[in-house]
Amino acid sequence: MKPAMPLELSSPITFFLLIACVLLLSACSAATPARQVLYVSTGQGQALLAYTINNDTGQLTELQRVDLPGPAGTFALTDDGGHLYAALNNPGRLQALARDTTTGQLTLLEAVEITTFPTYIDIDHTGKFALTASYGAGVVHSYAIKDDRTLNPSPIQTTNTDKNAHACLIDPTNRFVYVPHTGPNAIYQFLFDATTGKLSPNSPIVVAGGGTPEQPQGPRHYVYHPRLDRLYVVNELDSSVSAYTLDRKTGQLQRFQSLPTLPERWEGKNTCADIHVTPDGNFLYASNRGHDSIAAYRIDEDGLLSFIDTYPTEAVPREFTIDLTGRYLYAAGMRANKLAAYSIDARTGELTRIGTYDTPAAPAWVEAVKLD
Repeated sequence: MKPAMPLELSSPITFFLLIACVLLLSACSAATPARQVLYVSTGQGQALLAYTINNDTGQLTELQRVDLPGPAGTFALTDDGGHLYAALNNPGRLQALARDTTTGQLTLLEAVEITTFPTYIDIDHTGKFALTASYGAGVVHSYAIKDDRTLNPSPIQTTNTDKNAHACLIDPTNRFVYVPHTGPNAIYQFLFDATTGKLSPNSPIVVAGGGTPEQPQGPRHYVYHPRLDRLYVVNELDSSVSAYTLDRKTGQLQRFQSLPTLPERWEGKNTCADIHVTPDGNFLYASNRGHDSIAAYRIDEDGLLSFIDTYPTEAVPREFTIDLTGRYLYAAGMRANKLAAYSIDARTGELTRIGTYDTPAAPAWVEAVKLD
């Protein structure tokens, strides 16, 4: 048998074979989704739960339970995933936790007492500041994050807005913050200074919510589109979602569409809670409390919404999240003490229930985070 002839690196065939192998390996690597952990906070359970997500099936496996010194609601993570900050009530506290980015395990750090009960918390993209919105006090506080990654208990700024302040999510450029209010039916617009952690009013500072005096929309939570200059708001009081243009230079919002979250001819009491967009920007979802469902919408290339359907979920879906692959949705039924899991049809956006998990009492915030 003759020995095989060695391939010469200078050969055009060899060159193209090598390129093909590199491209194939890159494609395989890109097609493999990152490992993920799902975190769920609980109010009456006074705990943070961590679950590993099976990327192939969407199934959850409990990884850890961290008991907290108070009822837990909203929480947020730093961009690098190394730390998590949870807002606790009775009394008001901000709890810092270190996070192992390889395993997803959480470790309690120091909790600091504060004067308000935050309904929302967000960490700026430098990881140096935390913003909280207080529904009861009608204020936004800015806190400095210390070198040891705990929070300074004294805010560096207190910004009075109006009653029923619901959220304060910093935009991806770290320059703008919006604070929706169900009370005055308005969204407050702010500029964010990433060097000081302070807010300053945009002009105009207030964008009026839609609806009528008899039935205001009541903006509650919002989400940024991952590609388009669009921002989407879920309206608590009239069960709707609204689409806004976002001027990337000025930070000003302008509403251009509103759609209901409920099926036609449905009668009953309902309030909306949370809103999320798939990572590819193709679909949007909002939660109904009362109808107890997730409403689904398609997003076109201009950011316009079209209603798909509603999908039953557990009682009072206060918050939910979409995993990092955009294949799964997890909704916390706050009154049912259950977590509902769904697969997302990548072509149609339709939801299919794939699992239901018992949780400690009053599951609240839900978020999927990647592992290294």
